[in-house]
Amino acid sequence: MESSQLLEVLRPCLTKEQELEEGVLAAVLVIIHFHDGRPYILLTKRSGKLKNHAGEVSCPGGTHSASDKDLMQTAIRETREEIGLKISKDDIIGTLRGVHTLTSNFTILPFIAIVDKIENLRPDSKEIDEVIDTPLLDLLKTIQPDTEHASFGVVYKFEYKGRIVWGATARILKQIYDILHQCGMI
Repeated sequence: MESSQLLEVLRPCLTKEQELEEGVLAAVLVIIHFHDGRPYILLTKRSGKLKNHAGEVSCPGGTHSASDKDLMQTAIRETREEIGLKISKDDIIGTLRGVHTLTSNFTILPFIAIVDKIENLRPDSKEIDEVIDTPLLDLLKTIQPDTEHASFGVVYKFEYKGRIVWGATARILKQIYDILHQCGMI
């Protein structure tokens, strides 16, 4: 699969930045890049010492700051701070629907970025225990109901190499799964 093919499928399903009003505003980057024609996604395992969502697998990003011009700037700034990756606005192709966290009061706007190469990552050990570079389609194919968190409604989880992705990050990935499944790519 080429990046142009993935762009062709994703772009019509994405929107420009949305206004979010519920909870503490946050933004993440869903960073897709390619190895040997296969799409990969960068995820992070959050430090176990953090106040919110400690030890969880997530997309890089974080809480909106008053100094951020908009949520896109939040996602770009937080990604640079967390993993040392500089993403340009030109790399961002749009957003998915915002998601609200299940266990805290965050509303997260996920931005999709497609980049050619990932180089020189420098995870901040205060925030990130590990950067996880995962084949996107392999991860999405692991979708299953999340019965452990069923009290929150119909929720899903993904698993790759023993790492469970649940909650807001799983709902972000589910949106990508639905788009690619509808187009027959999964």
